[in-house]
Amino acid sequence: MSSSVLRNVIQPKAQTAPLEKAYDEAPDQRTGVQGNSDLPKHESEDMGLVLGVLVENAPVAMAMFDRGMRYMLANRQWITEFGLQQVQPLVGKSQYEIFPGLHPGWRQVYERALQGHIVRSEHDSLSGPDGQHLVYRWEVRPWRKKRDAAVGGLMVTCEKFSSPQPSGEDAVKADPPSEDQDSSQPVAKTPDPLDCSIPMLILSLDGAILRSNVAAARLTLDKGIQEGTTCFWEVFGEGRDYSALRQQTLDALTRVALAHSPAPVYITTHADSSSEPAIPSRWLVSALAHKGADDSPPQVMVMGFPAPPAAEIVPRFIPPLAPPAPAALVDDAAQQRLENELSRARQELRTLAEAQQAFGRRESRLRSYLEGIPCGVFVLDERGVPVYQNEGLAKLLGRPLEADQTVESWLAHACSTEEHRAQVVLAWRESVWRRQLTRTVSLATADGLLKELEFHPIALPGGGLLVSIQDATEHTRHEEQLRSMEAKLRTLMQGSPIAIVMTDKAGVIFEVNQHAEELLGQAKSELRRYPLDAWLDPDSATARRDALRTLQSSGRQAEALGVRIKRVDGSFSRAILHLAAVPDAQGETHCTIHYLQEVTEPAAVTVPEPAFPAALSSQTPATASRTTSAVLLTTDANGRVRTWTEHAQQLFSLESAAAVGRPLHQFFRPSDATGFFADLAAQAAHPDSIVQRPFFGGNGKRGEVETSVRALEEGGVELSSHFTADIETSAVPPLAVEMLKAAMPLAFQVVSPSSQRWPVVDLEREKLLLTETHHRIKNHLQIISSLLNMQINGVSDQDARNALRSSQNRVRAIAALHQHLYQVALGKSDTFSDFARDLVAHLRECYEVKADQIKVHLEVQEGPIEQEWLMPLALTLNEALSNCFEHAYPHGRKGLITAMLTYTQGSGELVISDDGVGLPPDFHPGEGGGLGLKILAVFADQMRGQLFVRGNPDQGTEIKLRFPLATPEA
Repeated sequence: MSSSVLRNVIQPKAQTAPLEKAYDEAPDQRTGVQGNSDLPKHESEDMGLVLGVLVENAPVAMAMFDRGMRYMLANRQWITEFGLQQVQPLVGKSQYEIFPGLHPGWRQVYERALQGHIVRSEHDSLSGPDGQHLVYRWEVRPWRKKRDAAVGGLMVTCEKFSSPQPSGEDAVKADPPSEDQDSSQPVAKTPDPLDCSIPMLILSLDGAILRSNVAAARLTLDKGIQEGTTCFWEVFGEGRDYSALRQQTLDALTRVALAHSPAPVYITTHADSSSEPAIPSRWLVSALAHKGADDSPPQVMVMGFPAPPAAEIVPRFIPPLAPPAPAALVDDAAQQRLENELSRARQELRTLAEAQQAFGRRESRLRSYLEGIPCGVFVLDERGVPVYQNEGLAKLLGRPLEADQTVESWLAHACSTEEHRAQVVLAWRESVWRRQLTRTVSLATADGLLKELEFHPIALPGGGLLVSIQDATEHTRHEEQLRSMEAKLRTLMQGSPIAIVMTDKAGVIFEVNQHAEELLGQAKSELRRYPLDAWLDPDSATARRDALRTLQSSGRQAEALGVRIKRVDGSFSRAILHLAAVPDAQGETHCTIHYLQEVTEPAAVTVPEPAFPAALSSQTPATASRTTSAVLLTTDANGRVRTWTEHAQQLFSLESAAAVGRPLHQFFRPSDATGFFADLAAQAAHPDSIVQRPFFGGNGKRGEVETSVRALEEGGVELSSHFTADIETSAVPPLAVEMLKAAMPLAFQVVSPSSQRWPVVDLEREKLLLTETHHRIKNHLQIISSLLNMQINGVSDQDARNALRSSQNRVRAIAALHQHLYQVALGKSDTFSDFARDLVAHLRECYEVKADQIKVHLEVQEGPIEQEWLMPLALTLNEALSNCFEHAYPHGRKGLITAMLTYTQGSGELVISDDGVGLPPDFHPGEGGGLGLKILAVFADQMRGQLFVRGNPDQGTEIKLRFPLATPEA
């Protein structure tokens, strides 16, 4: 029976790693030296207790020995099967002392195992306590110390198949016990020279050993027999040259099979009498009768006989043509005993065949399990040779792992360059194979696609490795995108030309950039200890808090106000503070970003005096103040600076080469481009309006300027500044005044009708960005859902699993809503009713509720609903339907759930009702401990609506949400 590594995948016989660890730390039986003195005493005792429990509860007979073959541990099954109840305690006693008649071959097995080899036999016969022979499968494996990886001793496991029944004739011939003899005591057997002492083998015509009895198996303990594979000359040949014995064996098998030789046919394995007498030197070859189908392959039995005395060799074998007399070798009595032995052997073969069939069925079942795993799986033996792979492995890379191919060569085919191949092979050999660590490598499929594959190795107790491979391409790329986004945000914050301060919900500073440190005069470590209001004067702090509340209630993205900043020396400086609130998943403020722009007084602008005729210039000059305007810049249709005037260079302290081509919002509102351009477009519709705007110039210059905007026909705008200038004038006649007016710059005129709005943004691009945002949010929420699913699989408490599953359903509902918004933004025909049907289908799958058990009737009216109401509506529907599926219909009860969304004049109503078990009489919505109703109440408050919950015992439950169709700001 061939061994199978798969047999240890699901039902391992013993875990060797903890044993090695424990006995590496245990004291040596011979020296008394502690293996690891650094381990605390209580940890060593705990490890010893765990080791004892593992060995005691092993499903096979198991014992552990040190290098002197003294017992260290033995479980109850070992003691029972080998009849060692009276030999207690076993610990400290030698195996050779307890079994003084142990076969010498076992010493060879133990010595070979102590050298670091694993020795096993799939079936063998050992003597039981009553003298009977029991069929066992055994394995001797070394265990190593953790300190230096040296062999510390042996671990021996034995598994009993069955006890062969004696044949009928043997039972008749056995002497019954006498009347005065105690029948409970085992009866001593009369020594039989042929009882299991004649080695017998069944060979195929090509010399392969198909079956062997116990005596033959004992002769080959040092080499081992693998039935169906090992050949006769490989086991009983001397030296490394088997050619002569091979040719002799094949000739003898052919002559017997074809019945060409009437005389007995022998195979001689030793040429002299100096060889070990325990190994037969002659083997009698005889053909077996066919008992099966006519086309079954013929089989030959060989029986071994010891070498005759030296005196008998010459007269018997010198004559080449004198065949040996059969009567001189085997008499009638011996022949009868030999037939009895054959009967026993056949019984043993039948037992082994049944065991082999049972193991075959178990292996087929294990293969079906491994084929159903949704990832690639392959199994290696202790030498790294692949013994199994499932179908999913070939699908990962488009090529299977061939039987004669190593894992390293299989991986090398998926590498494009020599450097990549060396990295992958090194990761496999050092991390996965030797250290059993999880590693992710990049490999190319047969189609040329690059995948990120994650290798999860698992060491098998019987030797070898099970490796599962999962496609982690999407997860790895999402992580890279998140890391890239985080790096970009940090770069933007540190590279920003203005001071940025981030505060938490309580207003305490937790992050600043270098410009904020310079503006406030303190290091980041000092600033984190105080709230931002500590660096503002009382009026500015109050104004900041009021602006933050206004920002949260209005829903706007940013708010600006003027503040006074307290410096280290006690003085105050003016600054413009821009606030931007960052919401969390529930819509609450997670943190607040503050942009601080120090205000400096703008330089006075002097308008050059126009040139007048000499007659006019001789008049007495006079000084007058006049409000005038000057063109600062123009932009293109994309909002980038096209022209930059000298007046703009003076005002912003920035040269034309550095300003042309930059987005206009960077000079006025760097953190809110969309809001700035929207305000600019609104001002362009009223060209006479003048708006005072804070600006940011070069070299850290800050200030405010009054601006007006005029839309250009070719796209873009013209931005002009308005200021008061002191000019020197003379008492001139009216004509000169007109000339002076003509020389002064005039405010712009509206060239195009006000209905022609400036194309501030590209709508198609904005739509693309919006759809990409919804798509990415949906992907991130699916990752969170997958993490929750992994957490659910690792939790055994049912309440905790239910809570995690509810959270997972909420995350999936939000992800499904973003998918719905993504489809809507693309212009597809998905409606809210389509989203509701998909949500019901998902909840059915999650709670394993069939459609014929609980029916769901949906009536969704499409109406003018605000987009910001979609999220609360979706989660309200999810919570109500989840509650119905989970609690309303216990023990397979059938029923109907109705969900209706209707709109009336200025309001909407969502009603979810069921005919389930209802609510208890003393139920009050505000006193319940469940999270679902609390979430519904939060959503109702967020939508500025009303929530009604009604239900009676065994009369169903109704949840109703009324909400306005428009926000108060609308």
